[in-house]
Amino acid sequence: MTAWMMVRYRVLLLLCILLVVGCGRNNKKKTLEVTYIANEGFMIAMGSMKVLIDALPQSKYYVNPSESTAAKVIDGISPFDKVDYVLVTHDHADHFNADMMSRFLFAHPAAQFIGSPETCSKLTGDSSAGRQRYRVDLKMGQHRVIRGDKAEIVVMRLEHSGAPDISNLAYVVRSNGYTVIHVGDAKLWQNEEYLRTVDWSSYNVDLLFIEHFDQSTPTRDIIDNVIKPKHIILMHIPEGEEESVRSVHVLTDPRAVVFGRENETRRFDGVVNDGSSP
Repeated sequence: MTAWMMVRYRVLLLLCILLVVGCGRNNKKKTLEVTYIANEGFMIAMGSMKVLIDALPQSKYYVNPSESTAAKVIDGISPFDKVDYVLVTHDHADHFNADMMSRFLFAHPAAQFIGSPETCSKLTGDSSAGRQRYRVDLKMGQHRVIRGDKAEIVVMRLEHSGAPDISNLAYVVRSNGYTVIHVGDAKLWQNEEYLRTVDWSSYNVDLLFIEHFDQSTPTRDIIDNVIKPKHIILMHIPEGEEESVRSVHVLTDPRAVVFGRENETRRFDGVVNDGSSP
């Protein structure tokens, strides 16, 4: 074999190896999975990383998790095991219950907690002992980047609908090649000036969580021309109105998703499933 033929052989061998490795990586694509808990509460699994957002509410007026689901979350029973991050948008009862969250944090010291000063101040007992806790104090429109071992989380203060004095934190979570945004009780059109300061094209947003009634023309423009998410998850839906909300929004925007029941799980990584619970 000549030297030239040997070089060609080695090049072809290298290309074959790279092709095989690339195919293997595609076959091992990380999952993007969302489990509905209640109201604006979800668990999001991005590969091996799990994050809870507004997962333990207890309100008189909005949808709460059942006792059995709340117990599963607090006790870390599958699928709510091995949670890495716990995020709270604000301290209203339909997003956060101090007693339940304190019990969760005490039972799961490895979970990192992020919340506003008002939220953090309500945690009780030894719930914060021995953990990394982020007390994020921001002015309107400001943001802070928190980089952890498993995720990068951008925390941004957005105006709470009808109550700008409330410290409502929106979260942009990036992990394993995915990006999700949860805005809490912020209407997009009321926060346009802040949202347009972000280069969303660099995020390639997979999931945008917004309140189902935030459907104004300015909000639609922000969704379609600024954030450009692949899917929109509608939340804050009153109990029993899931089908009516779905019939209105899913017909007008195929990206819209309405969860119909507690513990319902859906995948958004290109794998087709029936939305059944685990």
